[in-house]
Amino acid sequence: MGKATDALQNIRGLIPVPMIMKIIEGKVDQLWAVEGGRDRYVEAMEFVVGRTERAAEVEDLARKYAVQQALRNYMRYKPRQITRQPVRDIEWLTSKRDPSRPMILSFFHHHRYDGMFASLKRAGADLTILVIEEGLDKDAFKVLRQHMRVVARGGRLIPAAGGTDAVVAALQPGVVLCIASDVPGRTPVDFLGRKVLGSFGAARAATLANAPVACVTSHQDGRGGSYLQVHEPLEPNDFADPGDLLAEILRIQGEAVLAWPEALDFPLQRFGRPDA
Repeated sequence: MGKATDALQNIRGLIPVPMIMKIIEGKVDQLWAVEGGRDRYVEAMEFVVGRTERAAEVEDLARKYAVQQALRNYMRYKPRQITRQPVRDIEWLTSKRDPSRPMILSFFHHHRYDGMFASLKRAGADLTILVIEEGLDKDAFKVLRQHMRVVARGGRLIPAAGGTDAVVAALQPGVVLCIASDVPGRTPVDFLGRKVLGSFGAARAATLANAPVACVTSHQDGRGGSYLQVHEPLEPNDFADPGDLLAEILRIQGEAVLAWPEALDFPLQRFGRPDA
């Protein structure tokens, strides 16, 4: 069964993108025709935009989200295409950075985030990437192994273990450490008008290590393509406390997500819920 599954996954890399879209659209049509088939997609988009000015678009966004989720499963087998994303303002990670200080690069699991790191590397960034421990297991599922192969094209991988102390220890001079900012935690935060539970680790580590935080976000270019935007780094000392820094990180990331909500990967898994 495992070999058959691996073979099926590998076939995805051989299918041309136009054909992939036809396959996906057909599958989504079938899903939408089944009673309850769209429910989880509607729930995901309601969670993202239901408290925003885009709340009326939930039904339309749900279908787009279903397409994006399916497309992501195919595109990870086309690393050449997703690791060449255009990058704007890479200078914040290269020539405009103080090499004697560490830096945190905040990202969300948004659009082709797996190919984001290699795209930044191609533009000149030298990255260290914090990843889940399971991703470094050679016996992990084929999909996860393929995902990690793509991520590994962008820099050095270190496991997310040991908490804040381990993150601070990794923030050595010159290191640019990539940390996801849409992960469940125990810290109450506001995200797109909703109270959720987020992770305090990156903001606290940035403050303890005096490491600037640069956000990288994904955007549509208006011509059917996309690009990555590197934002001006946030200085921890400019904020009253790590909580205020975290709020600003989520504000920047939230604006990008609100502009392209259907591209957020598994929204219901990205934050904890206070009422859960």
